[in-house]
Amino acid sequence: MTSETSPKEQNDQITKNDTSLLSNMFDADQSIELNIRIRNNFMSYCFSFLQDNEETHQCVQSVWNKYLQCVGDIAILAAFFDALPVHVKASVLPKYQTEIVQWCENLFHINCNALLCSTYYSETFQRVIRYASKSNQLKKGIIYIPIDFDPNLKIDLTASLPNIKFEHISNNVSYEDLIDINQLEEFIQRDLNDTQSYPFMVIANAGSSLLGHCDQLTRINKICGHYNIWLHVIGDLLGSMALLPSIKDNVNINCDSLTIDIMKLFGIQNLPYLTFFLQPTTGVKQIDDNKTLVTTHPLYDFILHSPSISFLSVWSISQRCSHDTILSHMKQSFDLTNLLIKNLKDIKRLRILNEDNDQEVYTYQRICSGDASNQSLPKPVVIFRYEPDDLSELATMGDSNGYIDLLNLWLFDKLSQQYPKMNLELLKSVHFQILKSDNMDLNQTAAHAIRFAPLEHLLDNIDHNDMQSFIEDIQCYTEILLATMNGRKNLASIVSKYENLICIPMPQWAGVGAVRYIPNMINPSETNQPSTAEINTIQAELARQLQSNDSAFSLGVEADEHDSMFYLRLGMIRKSEDLDVLLQKVLNAGKETEASLKYVEDMAEKIRTGIEKVQRDLKNEDLQLLAQEGLLRQLPLISSDYLLNYESFLFSLSVFITLDVMSWWSPTPSTSMLGKKGRSFDLNSGRIESTEDTYVYRMQVKKQSPHAPMHNNNDITPTNTNTVENATESNTKQ
Repeated sequence: MTSETSPKEQNDQITKNDTSLLSNMFDADQSIELNIRIRNNFMSYCFSFLQDNEETHQCVQSVWNKYLQCVGDIAILAAFFDALPVHVKASVLPKYQTEIVQWCENLFHINCNALLCSTYYSETFQRVIRYASKSNQLKKGIIYIPIDFDPNLKIDLTASLPNIKFEHISNNVSYEDLIDINQLEEFIQRDLNDTQSYPFMVIANAGSSLLGHCDQLTRINKICGHYNIWLHVIGDLLGSMALLPSIKDNVNINCDSLTIDIMKLFGIQNLPYLTFFLQPTTGVKQIDDNKTLVTTHPLYDFILHSPSISFLSVWSISQRCSHDTILSHMKQSFDLTNLLIKNLKDIKRLRILNEDNDQEVYTYQRICSGDASNQSLPKPVVIFRYEPDDLSELATMGDSNGYIDLLNLWLFDKLSQQYPKMNLELLKSVHFQILKSDNMDLNQTAAHAIRFAPLEHLLDNIDHNDMQSFIEDIQCYTEILLATMNGRKNLASIVSKYENLICIPMPQWAGVGAVRYIPNMINPSETNQPSTAEINTIQAELARQLQSNDSAFSLGVEADEHDSMFYLRLGMIRKSEDLDVLLQKVLNAGKETEASLKYVEDMAEKIRTGIEKVQRDLKNEDLQLLAQEGLLRQLPLISSDYLLNYESFLFSLSVFITLDVMSWWSPTPSTSMLGKKGRSFDLNSGRIESTEDTYVYRMQVKKQSPHAPMHNNNDITPTNTNTVENATESNTKQ
């Protein structure tokens, strides 16, 4: 027998449980206080490690305060919202969506019909594509994208949406992140008659992520409207309309939908991507006076499945912060880029790569419809590069483009080390191309460049004074690069004037070049293994001496089939005249090193010969001493018990006694009390002397050779008398 519960009783039980749960939640004041205390303790402990670095402490404090002010305790609200049933979410969501839409319209001056918050970038495109797709089409939809579209994002979208494919629109005249209008229209007309696919969407840029360029949205929107194609726009300039003081009601972005990365614009982390739908939509969700759901909207099916923290964080910002507070990071970033561009134009041989065309200044009319302002669009990114006015100046260097890239790499290293807060980025030639400086040549060439994008980073501690110092250092470094380039061009001709120096080619070196010092006794064209070793020794010693006083010198190795040859690398110079100074330093130091090494070699040979002579003398003295003292004195003492067991040994002993009895009783007069004499080698005189005088006079007597260099003015250097006395007494006792 089973007991059944009526639906009414079940609902009452659920309601009772929910009431109990809510009462437990809202009565937990102690839990809230505990959470606040835990958070404060954690912050205090983290800040305790930043006391030594005041600047970092202020930066972290500023970012933390901004995050708390704008976001607050969203995690608690999100957890509570996720626990609600789906029908309750559907009733609650429209109110806050309406508030967010109104707030965004007032802030960004964008008139939209619906708003989508997405945590991930790929999620944004997936939902836009699904919403804009035509259900009556069985073909694959073609999405036209620029060349610089993220390849990983394209792979992700193709895998999750099998009914789409991508078509790249290249631009042979300008940069890759711009769409060629003529080519776009040609591709659309070609694909209209395709049986397997159809033109579906165009993704354009309004402030591309790499170069900050902006497509001609006004013209692209007309083409898309004519062929019934959805236009979606991305970029950092979409939110710049918020900086305009006033704007007319009929002004709007020329597109069907757009996505803004508000994390960049606001300088606040963990915020969602905002996608605005500008096309009129049917069945917009409304709420009557009784707070009941009236109509539905297809977008809300996507919105309800997104994480609750996405729209709650944006709603929290709209309730807590003023427009000026939110846009402070955006204003500061655009001011920094404008200031940098203005000052870089005054520096010779420094080229701004993302500058507008001289014939056309990009204004808001390029991206907006209606009575748009003719004010210039701000620059979110600055890309610059050191480049000579005339590349023919480097014609004698071979790969001139490669050498200019090396100079830009050196410039990037110096600036990034000195100004780490600028967050400079190096665009390498492997993935970055620019138009050649010659206006008649429309081909692109690979190049290194330096990218400055303050909008992507929190730069609260950088002010205009820091930027002015940064610009002054760029001016100084460009002068160094110019002097180094001229010195490299004239290095071979200048080195030929210096004796003992030869020029070494250095294609992968940003400095002036490299030289090698050749000793006088060596012919550079006829080097063998001993001469190579001598040359390498001199180069290594030169590098050690010169590096201690000047960082412009360094040691390099030239790989060869048989031997590896060393050389001296010359770095950057500040003035063209500094090259002669560096070469003269190398020449003077080389001659001194050569002379000192020659003296050391001679002295080493003398020491080796002296050691051999001393060994022979000591051996002769040992033989003479043995003959004078006899063999009996050299025999060890052995116990009597051991001798009795060996009769043969007694016989041998009798023979020794017979031979040495006269020497034992009457030693020769030449036998000295001191025994063997030692030997000493005098570095000044180069002579080997006996140590007999040292024991007799208790001092060392130095005899100066007329051919040896003078090291001091004293001929006699007293030694430690106590040591000599102890040695003499010890020998006497022996």
